[in-house]
Amino acid sequence: MRTTQPTLGNPMNLSTRLRFWLFIFAAPALAGCLDSASVSDTAPTTASVAPCSTDGVVTAWCGYKNAEDLVATPDGKFLLATGLGSLGEPYATEMTLINLTTMANAPLQVVMDSNSWGDPACTRTSTEFSTHGMDLTEREDGRQMVAVTNHFPKETVEFFELESTEAGYQLIWRGCVESPTVESGARQPMFNDLALTSDGGFYTTEMYNLKLPFGDVLAAGLAGADSGQVWSWNAEDGFQAIAGTEGGFPNGIVITNDEKTLFINYWFSGKTQKFDIASGAIQATHLGGRADNLTMAEGSVWAAKHDMTITEYLESCPADATNCFLPFSIHELDTGDLQEKRVWTLGSDTFGFATVATPVAGRVWLGTAHGDRVASFDIASKP
Repeated sequence: MRTTQPTLGNPMNLSTRLRFWLFIFAAPALAGCLDSASVSDTAPTTASVAPCSTDGVVTAWCGYKNAEDLVATPDGKFLLATGLGSLGEPYATEMTLINLTTMANAPLQVVMDSNSWGDPACTRTSTEFSTHGMDLTEREDGRQMVAVTNHFPKETVEFFELESTEAGYQLIWRGCVESPTVESGARQPMFNDLALTSDGGFYTTEMYNLKLPFGDVLAAGLAGADSGQVWSWNAEDGFQAIAGTEGGFPNGIVITNDEKTLFINYWFSGKTQKFDIASGAIQATHLGGRADNLTMAEGSVWAAKHDMTITEYLESCPADATNCFLPFSIHELDTGDLQEKRVWTLGSDTFGFATVATPVAGRVWLGTAHGDRVASFDIASKP
């Protein structure tokens, strides 16, 4: 079992450290500024789309804009993909619907409706979003609920109902919740990912405080200090901070079907932790790579982790690069003790810097926060 503690790389002077954070926040913005023609403006068709690259294990399809998170539809025939824009200066991006039979993709259509699932105080007049993390669950009323963390034009969680169409699926906007401003205005969480509950609520990871300068966030990461935590929200209680979830750059999050346990990733430290909601106890920890998104599938927890140092990121993934091909690893973890079932160590000129691993129908699907493609590999391939 590989449980190596990720390293922050060689010591860097302050100038280099600040350049790192500029790259971290600017790279998705520039990588996302691809030719708009690269994403189809029509519904998915029956014509198959050929891969744009393969390395013999991973196969990639091009024509995307930073598909940072991937969620399978209930029938397993489509993927919903977010489109991450810049965190520093967010701009509108598109979510994507991917037909897994043909690999055709198109912008995921959003139809506006009334705010019936969110906070009545949260209003929206357009379908322009800059989406990051995503989750899908069945509500107690039987309807399929999708939610995303969103950075444009303000920091929100957006609710949608997933509705089938002749072309596949569309989203009906059902409301939003704005990130709270707390501590007398000194703190506002910037969200990364979320895990939905059947009562219409959610748990979400706070990467860091939006009110802090980047330098302070950087200093916390280099010092191993906490930068954020997990929050919960429901219509009755609003936002509540979850004690015991503090850590360095909280990232991916998933919840068990009984809604008693959370699995949480921390990007700075590379930790994946199993958290008991009732007791607040950390029941298990996994280390290995910089931990990004999480998926619950096939009876396991799936973690995408970046196998890099900061120096390697600076040298290999400049902000003006369309793709970041740094190596990554996909960890299939036991839900009981987070022991590794299988680990795939990947990365090539076909695909790199994976941010999510979503198993569907015998393949593991990969998205990235810095690239123009999605990819997959056979789940039966040798780790």
